[in-house]
Amino acid sequence: MKPNLSHSLVSVVSKYSFAVILTLILGTTAYAQIDRAELEGTVKDPSGAAVVGASVIILAVDTGLTAEQPSNTVGYYRFPGLAVGRYSVTASSSGFKTTVIQNVILEVGQTRTLDIKLPVGATTEKVEVNTPDEPSNRTSAEAGAVIRPDQIADLANNGRDWTTLSLLAPFAQDDGGGDQRTIRFAGRARDDNNFQIDGVDAGGIQEQAQKSTTRLQISEDAIEEYRVSSALYDVEYGTQAGGQIDAETKSGTTTITAQSMVI
Repeated sequence: MKPNLSHSLVSVVSKYSFAVILTLILGTTAYAQIDRAELEGTVKDPSGAAVVGASVIILAVDTGLTAEQPSNTVGYYRFPGLAVGRYSVTASSSGFKTTVIQNVILEVGQTRTLDIKLPVGATTEKVEVNTPDEPSNRTSAEAGAVIRPDQIADLANNGRDWTTLSLLAPFAQDDGGGDQRTIRFAGRARDDNNFQIDGVDAGGIQEQAQKSTTRLQISEDAIEEYRVSSALYDVEYGTQAGGQIDAETKSGTTTITAQSMVI
């Protein structure tokens, strides 16, 4: 009996389609962390050789949360999905002094590269340094800028509209109003811009007036910082082809004030 060719083709196509859909789902889960930050780098000895199995511990200064990763066979370590803010990074390995790097700032949507050199010595000896003055991102050619908390707090803007400060990003052009309804980037139309709040789409509708009155009416005081990606950004954004604006709202800390203790 001859096999049914059409049935076989349908089966193959169905399996292929399922594989493609599964890949897209997993890919979205793995890479869609636009509102997060990432820290990566290498651990090496004074000669530049990789230190395998070094313990790398990060501490979020504001919340006290910690995470630990070992360096791999080429000395590489990576911490994905981190909240924005200040960190300290501690690296240690047998035969080397423990190195603590303070004031490592992670910004929204950033992949920061922090290479660590461990001096030879006892692990009980500790070396403390401030963040090295080196390129912080070696993984992307993106043209963009992060609008920092001090800029949001100190710079004047019309109507206290936090989106106005996106004019500080490269390739920004204002068509008149100085807000999200008139600012565009890198020659793209203003309707091409896409807004995300804490990683959730906030601009996926066509009517610009609705964006202003419903989706983006967030108090300036509630915004921690935001990234404006003008051009050459990664494919993880994937929606509109204009500017990508990723806002991160403020979160709590472990600091207890006298006012917060009042019942």
